[in-house]
Amino acid sequence: MIVAITGANGFIGQHLCERFGDRGDVVRPIVRCDLESPSIGDRFEGVDVVVHAAGATRAPTRALLRASNVDLTKRIIDLARQANVARFVFVSSQAAAGPASFLDAPVTEEMSPAPIDAYGRSKLDAEQAVRASDTPWVIVRPAAVYGPRDRDFLAMFRLARWGLAVHPANREQWISIAHVRDVADGVVSAATAQNGVGGTFFLANDVPVQWADLFRAAARAARRSLFVDVDLPGWLISAGAAGGDVLARVAGSAGLLTSDKAALTKPRFWLCSNERAKRELGFVPRIGLDDGLTETHDWYRTHGWL
Repeated sequence: MIVAITGANGFIGQHLCERFGDRGDVVRPIVRCDLESPSIGDRFEGVDVVVHAAGATRAPTRALLRASNVDLTKRIIDLARQANVARFVFVSSQAAAGPASFLDAPVTEEMSPAPIDAYGRSKLDAEQAVRASDTPWVIVRPAAVYGPRDRDFLAMFRLARWGLAVHPANREQWISIAHVRDVADGVVSAATAQNGVGGTFFLANDVPVQWADLFRAAARAARRSLFVDVDLPGWLISAGAAGGDVLARVAGSAGLLTSDKAALTKPRFWLCSNERAKRELGFVPRIGLDDGLTETHDWYRTHGWL
């Protein structure tokens, strides 16, 4: 099978390239400079499956975020259609669905999406573009993804190795989470399962975790104990986010603390169900949280990130 993977140099994209390559598939990695080439269509010729993992989780303006997530998705769909690919797999996000209302009622694929930030809305709009395509498609919505090469969870590990847990007003928040290799396995299943076409699937661990416990687990992975565990007040996070918005516009690059990202700390339950993916794709999350965090920490250390 020949697989074209966009965003191949990104966190998830690199793992997808490795996973498909390990299967013996022919991988065509596609990165930003390829997309700027007038001969980009050639990269899709003869491709069986397109996995569209390129996109942005944050940007200095909402227009740029939509360009990275919606406009780019429409362009890749068109290239896939012109090449008559057999399947288009779109790597979306749990953010496209929005949070759950209760601990015992995770979001499912049958529920009406209700994203609460610009990133989630852009991913949902990109999903709608995929669904409108006449190319056979599958949509996967990974939960919070961690693992080697990830940068979003790196700040947590840097604090935890000093015995510190500092929460941006989300200490008691519950989240669904998934190791990147489990996500890669889920994407492979989405690309190959006979009954996956036309379906949307959450990819997540079986058991959610609170941020308070996640920090403690990160500290264990670093062979440390937490000495400070503080939850910053919401008003302080909102003030910092307002400053982050200004800085993003001035610097042309958004950081981790903006108004959109601060909004994600307010819901108590960022939970999704993996039952449909398990039932229809044969998805099995194999990497436990402690093992996954230890592997991630050790990778950071080995590669000089910590």
